[in-house]
Amino acid sequence: MSWGPGSAPAWELPADNETPCIFFEPLFGETGDVLDFRWTSMNVPAEGWVRSLELPRHLSLWALEGVALFDVGACVRVLLRGVPHVGQVPGDVAGRQFVVVRHGEGLALWLLPRDESRASDAQQAIRERNARREVEEALARTEQTVSALREAEERYRLATRATHDVLWDWHFATDRVRWDPGTGDAFGHATAVLDHQLGWWGARVHDDDRERVVDRLVTFVASTGDVWKDEYRFQRADGSWAHVLDRGVLARDDEGRPVRMIGSMMDVTERTRELASMVEEARFRERFIGILGHDLRNPLNAIMLSARAQKRRGPLECTPEQHRQHAQRIESSAARMGNMIADLLDLTRARLAGGIPLRKGPTDLGVVCQQVVDELSAAYPERAIAVDVDGKAEGEWDAERLAQVLSNLVGNALEHGTPEAPVFLRCWAKGDHQVVEVQNPGTPIPEELRERLFDPFRQGEGERTQGRRNAGLGLGLFIVKEIVQAHGGTVEVASSQKEGTTFTVKLPRPPRPKAKVRASRSRTRTA
Repeated sequence: MSWGPGSAPAWELPADNETPCIFFEPLFGETGDVLDFRWTSMNVPAEGWVRSLELPRHLSLWALEGVALFDVGACVRVLLRGVPHVGQVPGDVAGRQFVVVRHGEGLALWLLPRDESRASDAQQAIRERNARREVEEALARTEQTVSALREAEERYRLATRATHDVLWDWHFATDRVRWDPGTGDAFGHATAVLDHQLGWWGARVHDDDRERVVDRLVTFVASTGDVWKDEYRFQRADGSWAHVLDRGVLARDDEGRPVRMIGSMMDVTERTRELASMVEEARFRERFIGILGHDLRNPLNAIMLSARAQKRRGPLECTPEQHRQHAQRIESSAARMGNMIADLLDLTRARLAGGIPLRKGPTDLGVVCQQVVDELSAAYPERAIAVDVDGKAEGEWDAERLAQVLSNLVGNALEHGTPEAPVFLRCWAKGDHQVVEVQNPGTPIPEELRERLFDPFRQGEGERTQGRRNAGLGLGLFIVKEIVQAHGGTVEVASSQKEGTTFTVKLPRPPRPKAKVRASRSRTRTA
């Protein structure tokens, strides 16, 4: 195979080619820059030329031997730009020229004889055309590279505009992290590019999450993986906490050492809250169905047993006392089921309709207190209930709902308090509020139960097994809280061995025009 400077030479040089040619490979430094070149192969004519001048393999040493054809910088430009470098061999009596062209990943040096008689216009045109073609190809490759960079930059810019995520870029050499908030505000920390140390990020990871997240990140960087992901709580600029999903891709060098990591931090607070709400809702429904099936079955069984006993004995075999007992058991069980159904309706209104509806009107809360005490005293004739109304207790409230609140609170005190001790119901005005307090001595409520005391279905664990006669669905205190909050008030509980248990209700009592006040139409629960 014959070949010359104008064609694409093979790496193995044919020995019969009379034009000296030498191939060079670049030598790179640690930073990737070209530091020198050394020859790797040559044809026979080139071997004679190199041997006669005793040229070393490294190009940078040629100048020391008096053959300063070109410097290393000129060769680097040929390698990077692809434009040939042409010159004349200094001191050569034959007037030969040399040309350096890019070949593969390295360079090819041609030593050309200068023969004016053979350098025809056609040959000159070919050389110029070939040189021009190489320049055009180099420019085309450069344009493609620039175009690809522009497209990548445009995609990054559009992605940044389309997301509220924080895009981050971590450089391991400097341990600096560059934050780009996109269209968001980087959790309140910045609206423009933010540059910080990695420790700045770590200090804002929640204390309960920091050790786990940092350990996993360190382990990942030390591994051979390239994709990292974790969820944790991150502190916003206002001090609140955001649940975030953090993901990153790690770039490594040829030796596997981490160089750069790029990722995004997504705010998933709402998603986490919704997921927790869905889990809680599923648990709520499961518990709702279980408790409903258990508690409604008891009074229903009592009704069925009484009805069967009445049917089995017949009207002639039952004494009047037995008839009365059966009827009383059926009535009591039906009333209990009615109370449960009313509680469930209130629960549904509170959860689905945004709160329990009220029918406010002029109300004397002192009258409501006395009415509730009278009704519960009839249901608990063996218990003492003390009521104390200090001053006027008039306001714009729903009398029936407040009677329900007081009945639940006093009823709880009778059920859970010491049987020999009285239950105290106090009502007084305090500034723009009306305060109602229900207090009973007895075993205090465990502290771990107080935080969830007003949640639905938070009935005492031993209440069912201890056979409390008014044990319901565990909705009483939940409904108390919903009714009081619907009035714009608050309800609190305090419990200790010394003072017993006290529930305190505070209702706003703005000035109202004088009108005829009313009491409750009795929604009070009875035994």
